[in-house]
Amino acid sequence: MSALKWICGLVVLGGIGFGAGWVWPKPTRLTFLSVGQGDCAVFQHAGTTILIDAGPKTPTFDAGAKIVVPSLREMGVDGVDLILLSHPDIDHVGGAGSILKAYPDAKVAVSACFRQNEQLLGLLRDWGRSPDNVLWLAPELIGQVGEFKIRIDCPQTFPDEETNDGSMLVRIEDGRASAVFSGDAPAKIEQAFDRVADWKSEIMKAGHHGSRSAKSEEWIESVHPEYAILSCGINNEYHHPHKEVVDRLQADHVKICRTDKEGDISFVLRNGRFERG
Repeated sequence: MSALKWICGLVVLGGIGFGAGWVWPKPTRLTFLSVGQGDCAVFQHAGTTILIDAGPKTPTFDAGAKIVVPSLREMGVDGVDLILLSHPDIDHVGGAGSILKAYPDAKVAVSACFRQNEQLLGLLRDWGRSPDNVLWLAPELIGQVGEFKIRIDCPQTFPDEETNDGSMLVRIEDGRASAVFSGDAPAKIEQAFDRVADWKSEIMKAGHHGSRSAKSEEWIESVHPEYAILSCGINNEYHHPHKEVVDRLQADHVKICRTDKEGDISFVLRNGRFERG
């Protein structure tokens, strides 16, 4: 049994232990934090909190300290169970150090293809986290948190390849409510995985902050989302999201939500579906 399955299994057992008719004290919520030019999503369900990416860090700004940790405190999060890092780019993992300082019991999970990534290993040292205490994920994992199944696919890359190519793909679903995340995976990775599994989801976190390098037409058709989340910084130097991506989503009648324009974007599970909340 993989480490991720083992962790998620413990969560399921804890929930079942309350017996039939148990109602979780807090609503199931999926929040895309406005962390600037970077990514950080918070999934809360069945008393469990999972982060998908941790926001950016620059010499003058640490999203983990300035945004993620204060937001988690405001949400009433007493403990973070798992931090899934899609790939080692600093706009996705930079805030993890401050998050781990505030929530030291959190587990960190990364694709095993980055086990020798020098930048990531250096960051782990800075965070005081031994590589032996990281969950290095296999190419395909399926876990369970409460009523939600979590599927993780980790593209296999070599150390000399672009880190974006190794971005993990994540889908959470409970039978009706669903969301998919693809880090900075480029179109060639989307296309390679679009028939591997059922990616159809209500919510799609747009890959690579709305860059033209991601969001192929095939991937949008596979996910067939109602909402697309574009996580990017105000007036960012990359001009994300790119116009052709926005046009493509609008042509497919997808509702676009942008952190640079709306701030935090939150969904709550109601009547079996994710609704803006």
